[in-house]
Amino acid sequence: GRVTIRILAASDKVCEVKPRLKKYCQNHVPDGYPYRTKAIFAFQEIEGVDVVLFGMHVQEYDGRCQAPNTRRVYISYLDSVHFFRPKQYRTDVYHEILIGYLEYAKQLGYVYAHIWACPPSEGDDYIFHCHPAEQRVPKPKRLQEWYKKMLDRAILEHVVIDYK
Repeated sequence: GRVTIRILAASDKVCEVKPRLKKYCQNHVPDGYPYRTKAIFAFQEIEGVDVVLFGMHVQEYDGRCQAPNTRRVYISYLDSVHFFRPKQYRTDVYHEILIGYLEYAKQLGYVYAHIWACPPSEGDDYIFHCHPAEQRVPKPKRLQEWYKKMLDRAILEHVVIDYK
């Protein structure tokens, strides 16, 4: 079925710099760093119904934001439920969604992307509060390999220059 990407929420916010942090910095630190937060979700039409199966939360710090966050995006949470059909294409589709977002960010002038690549702790969930019982949570090494595979593909497609 058809896959649709939707931004379900977007709002402008400011990451406030607390006084305790300011006292440890030698240089001038602003009171806050403005950014836009977005909740981006993928739906697949399955048997005539749009089923949500992938979500990510991002923060976008554009060129108006002071260093060190100038023109940086952060993918802070990513979560999925394994309903995508056919399942053998699930990883490829999820990678394509991420690469598509990175390409979109690049076109908007962002030059750095940071990805939180840690699985949730046992019993915790990031976005979807209920996962199918048979869906395993990846171990840290497996999840990092999953991201590396996506980033290697993004390099081949000239979306990403390098990663650490």
